Amino acid sequence: MKILIVKSSSMGDIIHALPVAHDIREAMPDAEIHWVAEESFRDIPWLAPAVTKVHVQAFRRWRKSWLSSATRREVAAFRQALAAERYDVVLDIQGLLRSALVCRWTGRPSIGYTRRTVREPIASFFYSRHLDLPEEMGAVLRYRTAAAEALGYPLRGGDAVFGLDAKAEPVPAMATPYAAMAVNTSRDEKLWPEAHWVTLCRELLARGLPSVFYWGSAVEEERVRRIAAQVEGAVVAPRAPLAAVAAGLKGASLTVGVDTGLSHLAAALGCPSVGIFVSTPLETLRLFGDGPVESLGGVGKVPGADEVLAAAERVLARGRA
Repeated sequence: MKILIVKSSSMGDIIHALPVAHDIREAMPDAEIHWVAEESFRDIPWLAPAVTKVHVQAFRRWRKSWLSSATRREVAAFRQALAAERYDVVLDIQGLLRSALVCRWTGRPSIGYTRRTVREPIASFFYSRHLDLPEEMGAVLRYRTAAAEALGYPLRGGDAVFGLDAKAEPVPAMATPYAAMAVNTSRDEKLWPEAHWVTLCRELLARGLPSVFYWGSAVEEERVRRIAAQVEGAVVAPRAPLAAVAAGLKGASLTVGVDTGLSHLAAALGCPSVGIFVSTPLETLRLFGDGPVESLGGVGKVPGADEVLAAAERVLARGRA
């Protein structure tokens, strides 16, 4: 059976969907699993060994120049590649108009959420079969349940298994134990105070863990360099492809991060991780992973550096056990 999973963005959402690939492979060992991802996140589905092909879309770039000849050629090639696969099952767990459109481009019947539970209601009109799974279930359980219901296998109990494999050369390549810091996020209201980062990193250094900071834009680089300048031995990693960053996270002894894709990625890779959530309800979103994780905070709750440090010590201890 050839299966297409449509979950193209954002980074954290794709990561939370990756247990679907593991579940399908466990239930259906001979299934061929393909994935659709936005070009910025094309490296993420490849971390799941069960995924054998990634179709790359570029809606974020295409929408800036829909009428250009270059965009029309790229879209036509993308549609032709999807249609040529002749999928047995097309499952949209994104639930947006653009993801439903991708399903239509396959030329095959597709499965998605009901109008009541889909993110953009118009998308439900594109599906041949509907799944009534509300977002309140939480992302990871919702995605896993959608695949199980769509493909007709029983959902395995217990925690989600990611089973990811980061094979690229890590960035940075460090021989000593280190703590990875995911300081940046897409929205300012999710940031943790810089003074707290400085205190935390100094305390971790006293415990033998120098800090490595990751960034993805000029503004983010400025922020991490401000923090790193106040912490002895701190390293600002060079900007690198996500596959190399993933390998760097997997090699860390600890990751601490705000609600951002890198935090979710580190947890999924099995790195002992602490998530700091200051504007996100933990009832619907938190860290999930194959290693020890803790999530702190919540809407309007800003954990102190001492609280985060205590959580870091707990996940490190569980990781060593």
